[in-house]
Amino acid sequence: MAIAGITDGTGAVLGQATRDISQVSKLDFMALLVAQIKNQDPTSPMDNAQFTSQITQFSMLDQLETMSQSMEDNVAVGTAINNTAMLALVGRNVTVEGNDIHMAAGKPSETGIAAAGPGTATVTITDSLGHVVRTFNAPIAKGLNTVAWDGKLDDGTVAADGEYSMSAVIKDRAGADVTFTSLMTGSVSGLRYSDNQAVVTVNGEEFFVSEIYKVS
Repeated sequence: MAIAGITDGTGAVLGQATRDISQVSKLDFMALLVAQIKNQDPTSPMDNAQFTSQITQFSMLDQLETMSQSMEDNVAVGTAINNTAMLALVGRNVTVEGNDIHMAAGKPSETGIAAAGPGTATVTITDSLGHVVRTFNAPIAKGLNTVAWDGKLDDGTVAADGEYSMSAVIKDRAGADVTFTSLMTGSVSGLRYSDNQAVVTVNGEEFFVSEIYKVS
């Protein structure tokens, strides 16, 4: 009759989850410390300073684990609060990078310019077919500017409702170009999350919340 091999009993217990031996717990630390005390040389006992140092290390390990868990809990709570707050943006008007203008009831949506410096802007409004319908000048200061189109065409009549776009060229007093970003204002029609970052939909385009210049 064949006899099964004898093992040392150190294998994993059937049904027990495999443990990651690279992770040392507080119980492991205490077991090592107790084993060290039990097996020390009676003729040369452990130095009190060394023993105190190891106890201190154990206490620090316990405190670090507690702090780490507390920080993770705080981050989770903060993320939940932030995500809930972002829901309030749906339906609100926000200003983001772009040049779209929506004309409704003879009133155009707000447009703006974020300029690197002061100057004068030559603003051009075009319709959905690319035809220029209005050109005007506007003074520009450094930073965020509202560039208001009154909704009228070059002939003085009110533009028809629909979609338009704005473009501009800015010159400073010396005639040099001023760098800028065109801004448009639209309603937030949707909200989603990408890698824990809120993404809003404005005029059919998506923007990270961090890209919003203004909420109105």
